[in-house]
Amino acid sequence: MIQEGLKMNNKKGFTLIELLIVIAVLAILAMIAAPAYLGYQKRAVRSEAFSNLQGLRLLEEQYLAENGTYVPTTGAAGANQVGNVALITAVVPGFLPGAGNTLNYSYQIVQNQQITATNPLAYAALTPCFTAIATANTGNAVTGDVFAIDCKNARNF
Repeated sequence: MIQEGLKMNNKKGFTLIELLIVIAVLAILAMIAAPAYLGYQKRAVRSEAFSNLQGLRLLEEQYLAENGTYVPTTGAAGANQVGNVALITAVVPGFLPGAGNTLNYSYQIVQNQQITATNPLAYAALTPCFTAIATANTGNAVTGDVFAIDCKNARNF
């Protein structure tokens, strides 16, 4: 009779302590995974700028070979990315960075300027040369990023 009573009270289930331990373990895993995920997102967004700037450099070299000069200054820093892309594409039709309203960066070409060796965000006069600049648009994961590449393939990325 005593054994039957013990069997009836032995219910299958989780205690409050067991549930709290599982929740704590899941919270620790989430705290570790979230920053890594955000880092992957930033790298993916930045790859847009890197590939477009490298493409612009190649198009600039092609333009130089065909016209004897680099593309004139095109676009304005911090300006509307759709307008800048349209200005660049008008001069260099091969520049196709993607759909205008979904771009994470605004692009600009500055003629007769190169990246300085001491400060990759500063530029010095050099003729003939160019600097292609990608400035992150506000409101995305990489706001504040500025990347550049010049005629000597010097870059800050």
